[in-house]
Amino acid sequence: MTPDLTTLRAVAEHAARDGGAAALKTYGGSHDEATKANIFDIVTEGDKASEAAILPILRANTRFPIFSEEGGGDEFDAPYIWHVDPIDGTVNYASNLPHFSVSIALADRDLAPVVGVVFNPVTGEMFSAARGQGATLNGKPIHASDVRDMHQALIATGFPSGRRTVRRENNLDAFMAVLPRVRDMRRLGSAALDISFVACGRLEAFWEGGMNSWDVLAALLILSESGGRYSDYDGGTARAVTGKQVVATNGWLHEELLTTINAARR
Repeated sequence: MTPDLTTLRAVAEHAARDGGAAALKTYGGSHDEATKANIFDIVTEGDKASEAAILPILRANTRFPIFSEEGGGDEFDAPYIWHVDPIDGTVNYASNLPHFSVSIALADRDLAPVVGVVFNPVTGEMFSAARGQGATLNGKPIHASDVRDMHQALIATGFPSGRRTVRRENNLDAFMAVLPRVRDMRRLGSAALDISFVACGRLEAFWEGGMNSWDVLAALLILSESGGRYSDYDGGTARAVTGKQVVATNGWLHEELLTTINAARR
């Protein structure tokens, strides 16, 4: 049975706001950092505080298990699972750059998202969506842009934390191939926010590889509900929803961007 998405969307928004508030308590000062997979992959006290605020709200209001980046959840098989990134853009947070977000998605066992929220606690911007209900920014409907010419497009990308060791997937060749074809490029540092920016028309496209489900699921739902399109590099969605390969566009530029990226990766 499909859960009450309107109620669950409100729960996710509540949890994201509380997680963001917890992160802001130590934002702007010095941070306690620990390294995870490598020096590019870090966790701070803000990530842990945000997670500690989010998980009790989800558990108190729902019965779905939780898969959270910092290990505070309980991943197991269930019809629906929460995917939580307490801070997406931790490197920005650690450097006190105001481009990071709380990302919370509810997805089925096939990783199809049904609820998604992305919240920037510094700006107070809440991107939100539920399947079939459209996407909003602070409660107002949003739509992807109508730009159809790559040369008029502002596009963002990112580079995987394992870029020193995975040469084919380090994204440098694709970056150099796309750059001359677009108006300009940005590397902002929070995939969840970047995809949400595509959803509201601030960007025309975003792509990146080497991420995880908690980084992208919420924003991918927001994008699709705004009229945009997402896929992996082969044009399917299997590796997009896991975060391993994500191309997110306004829809009009999707095929051309895919072609350019794949030509550079050969």
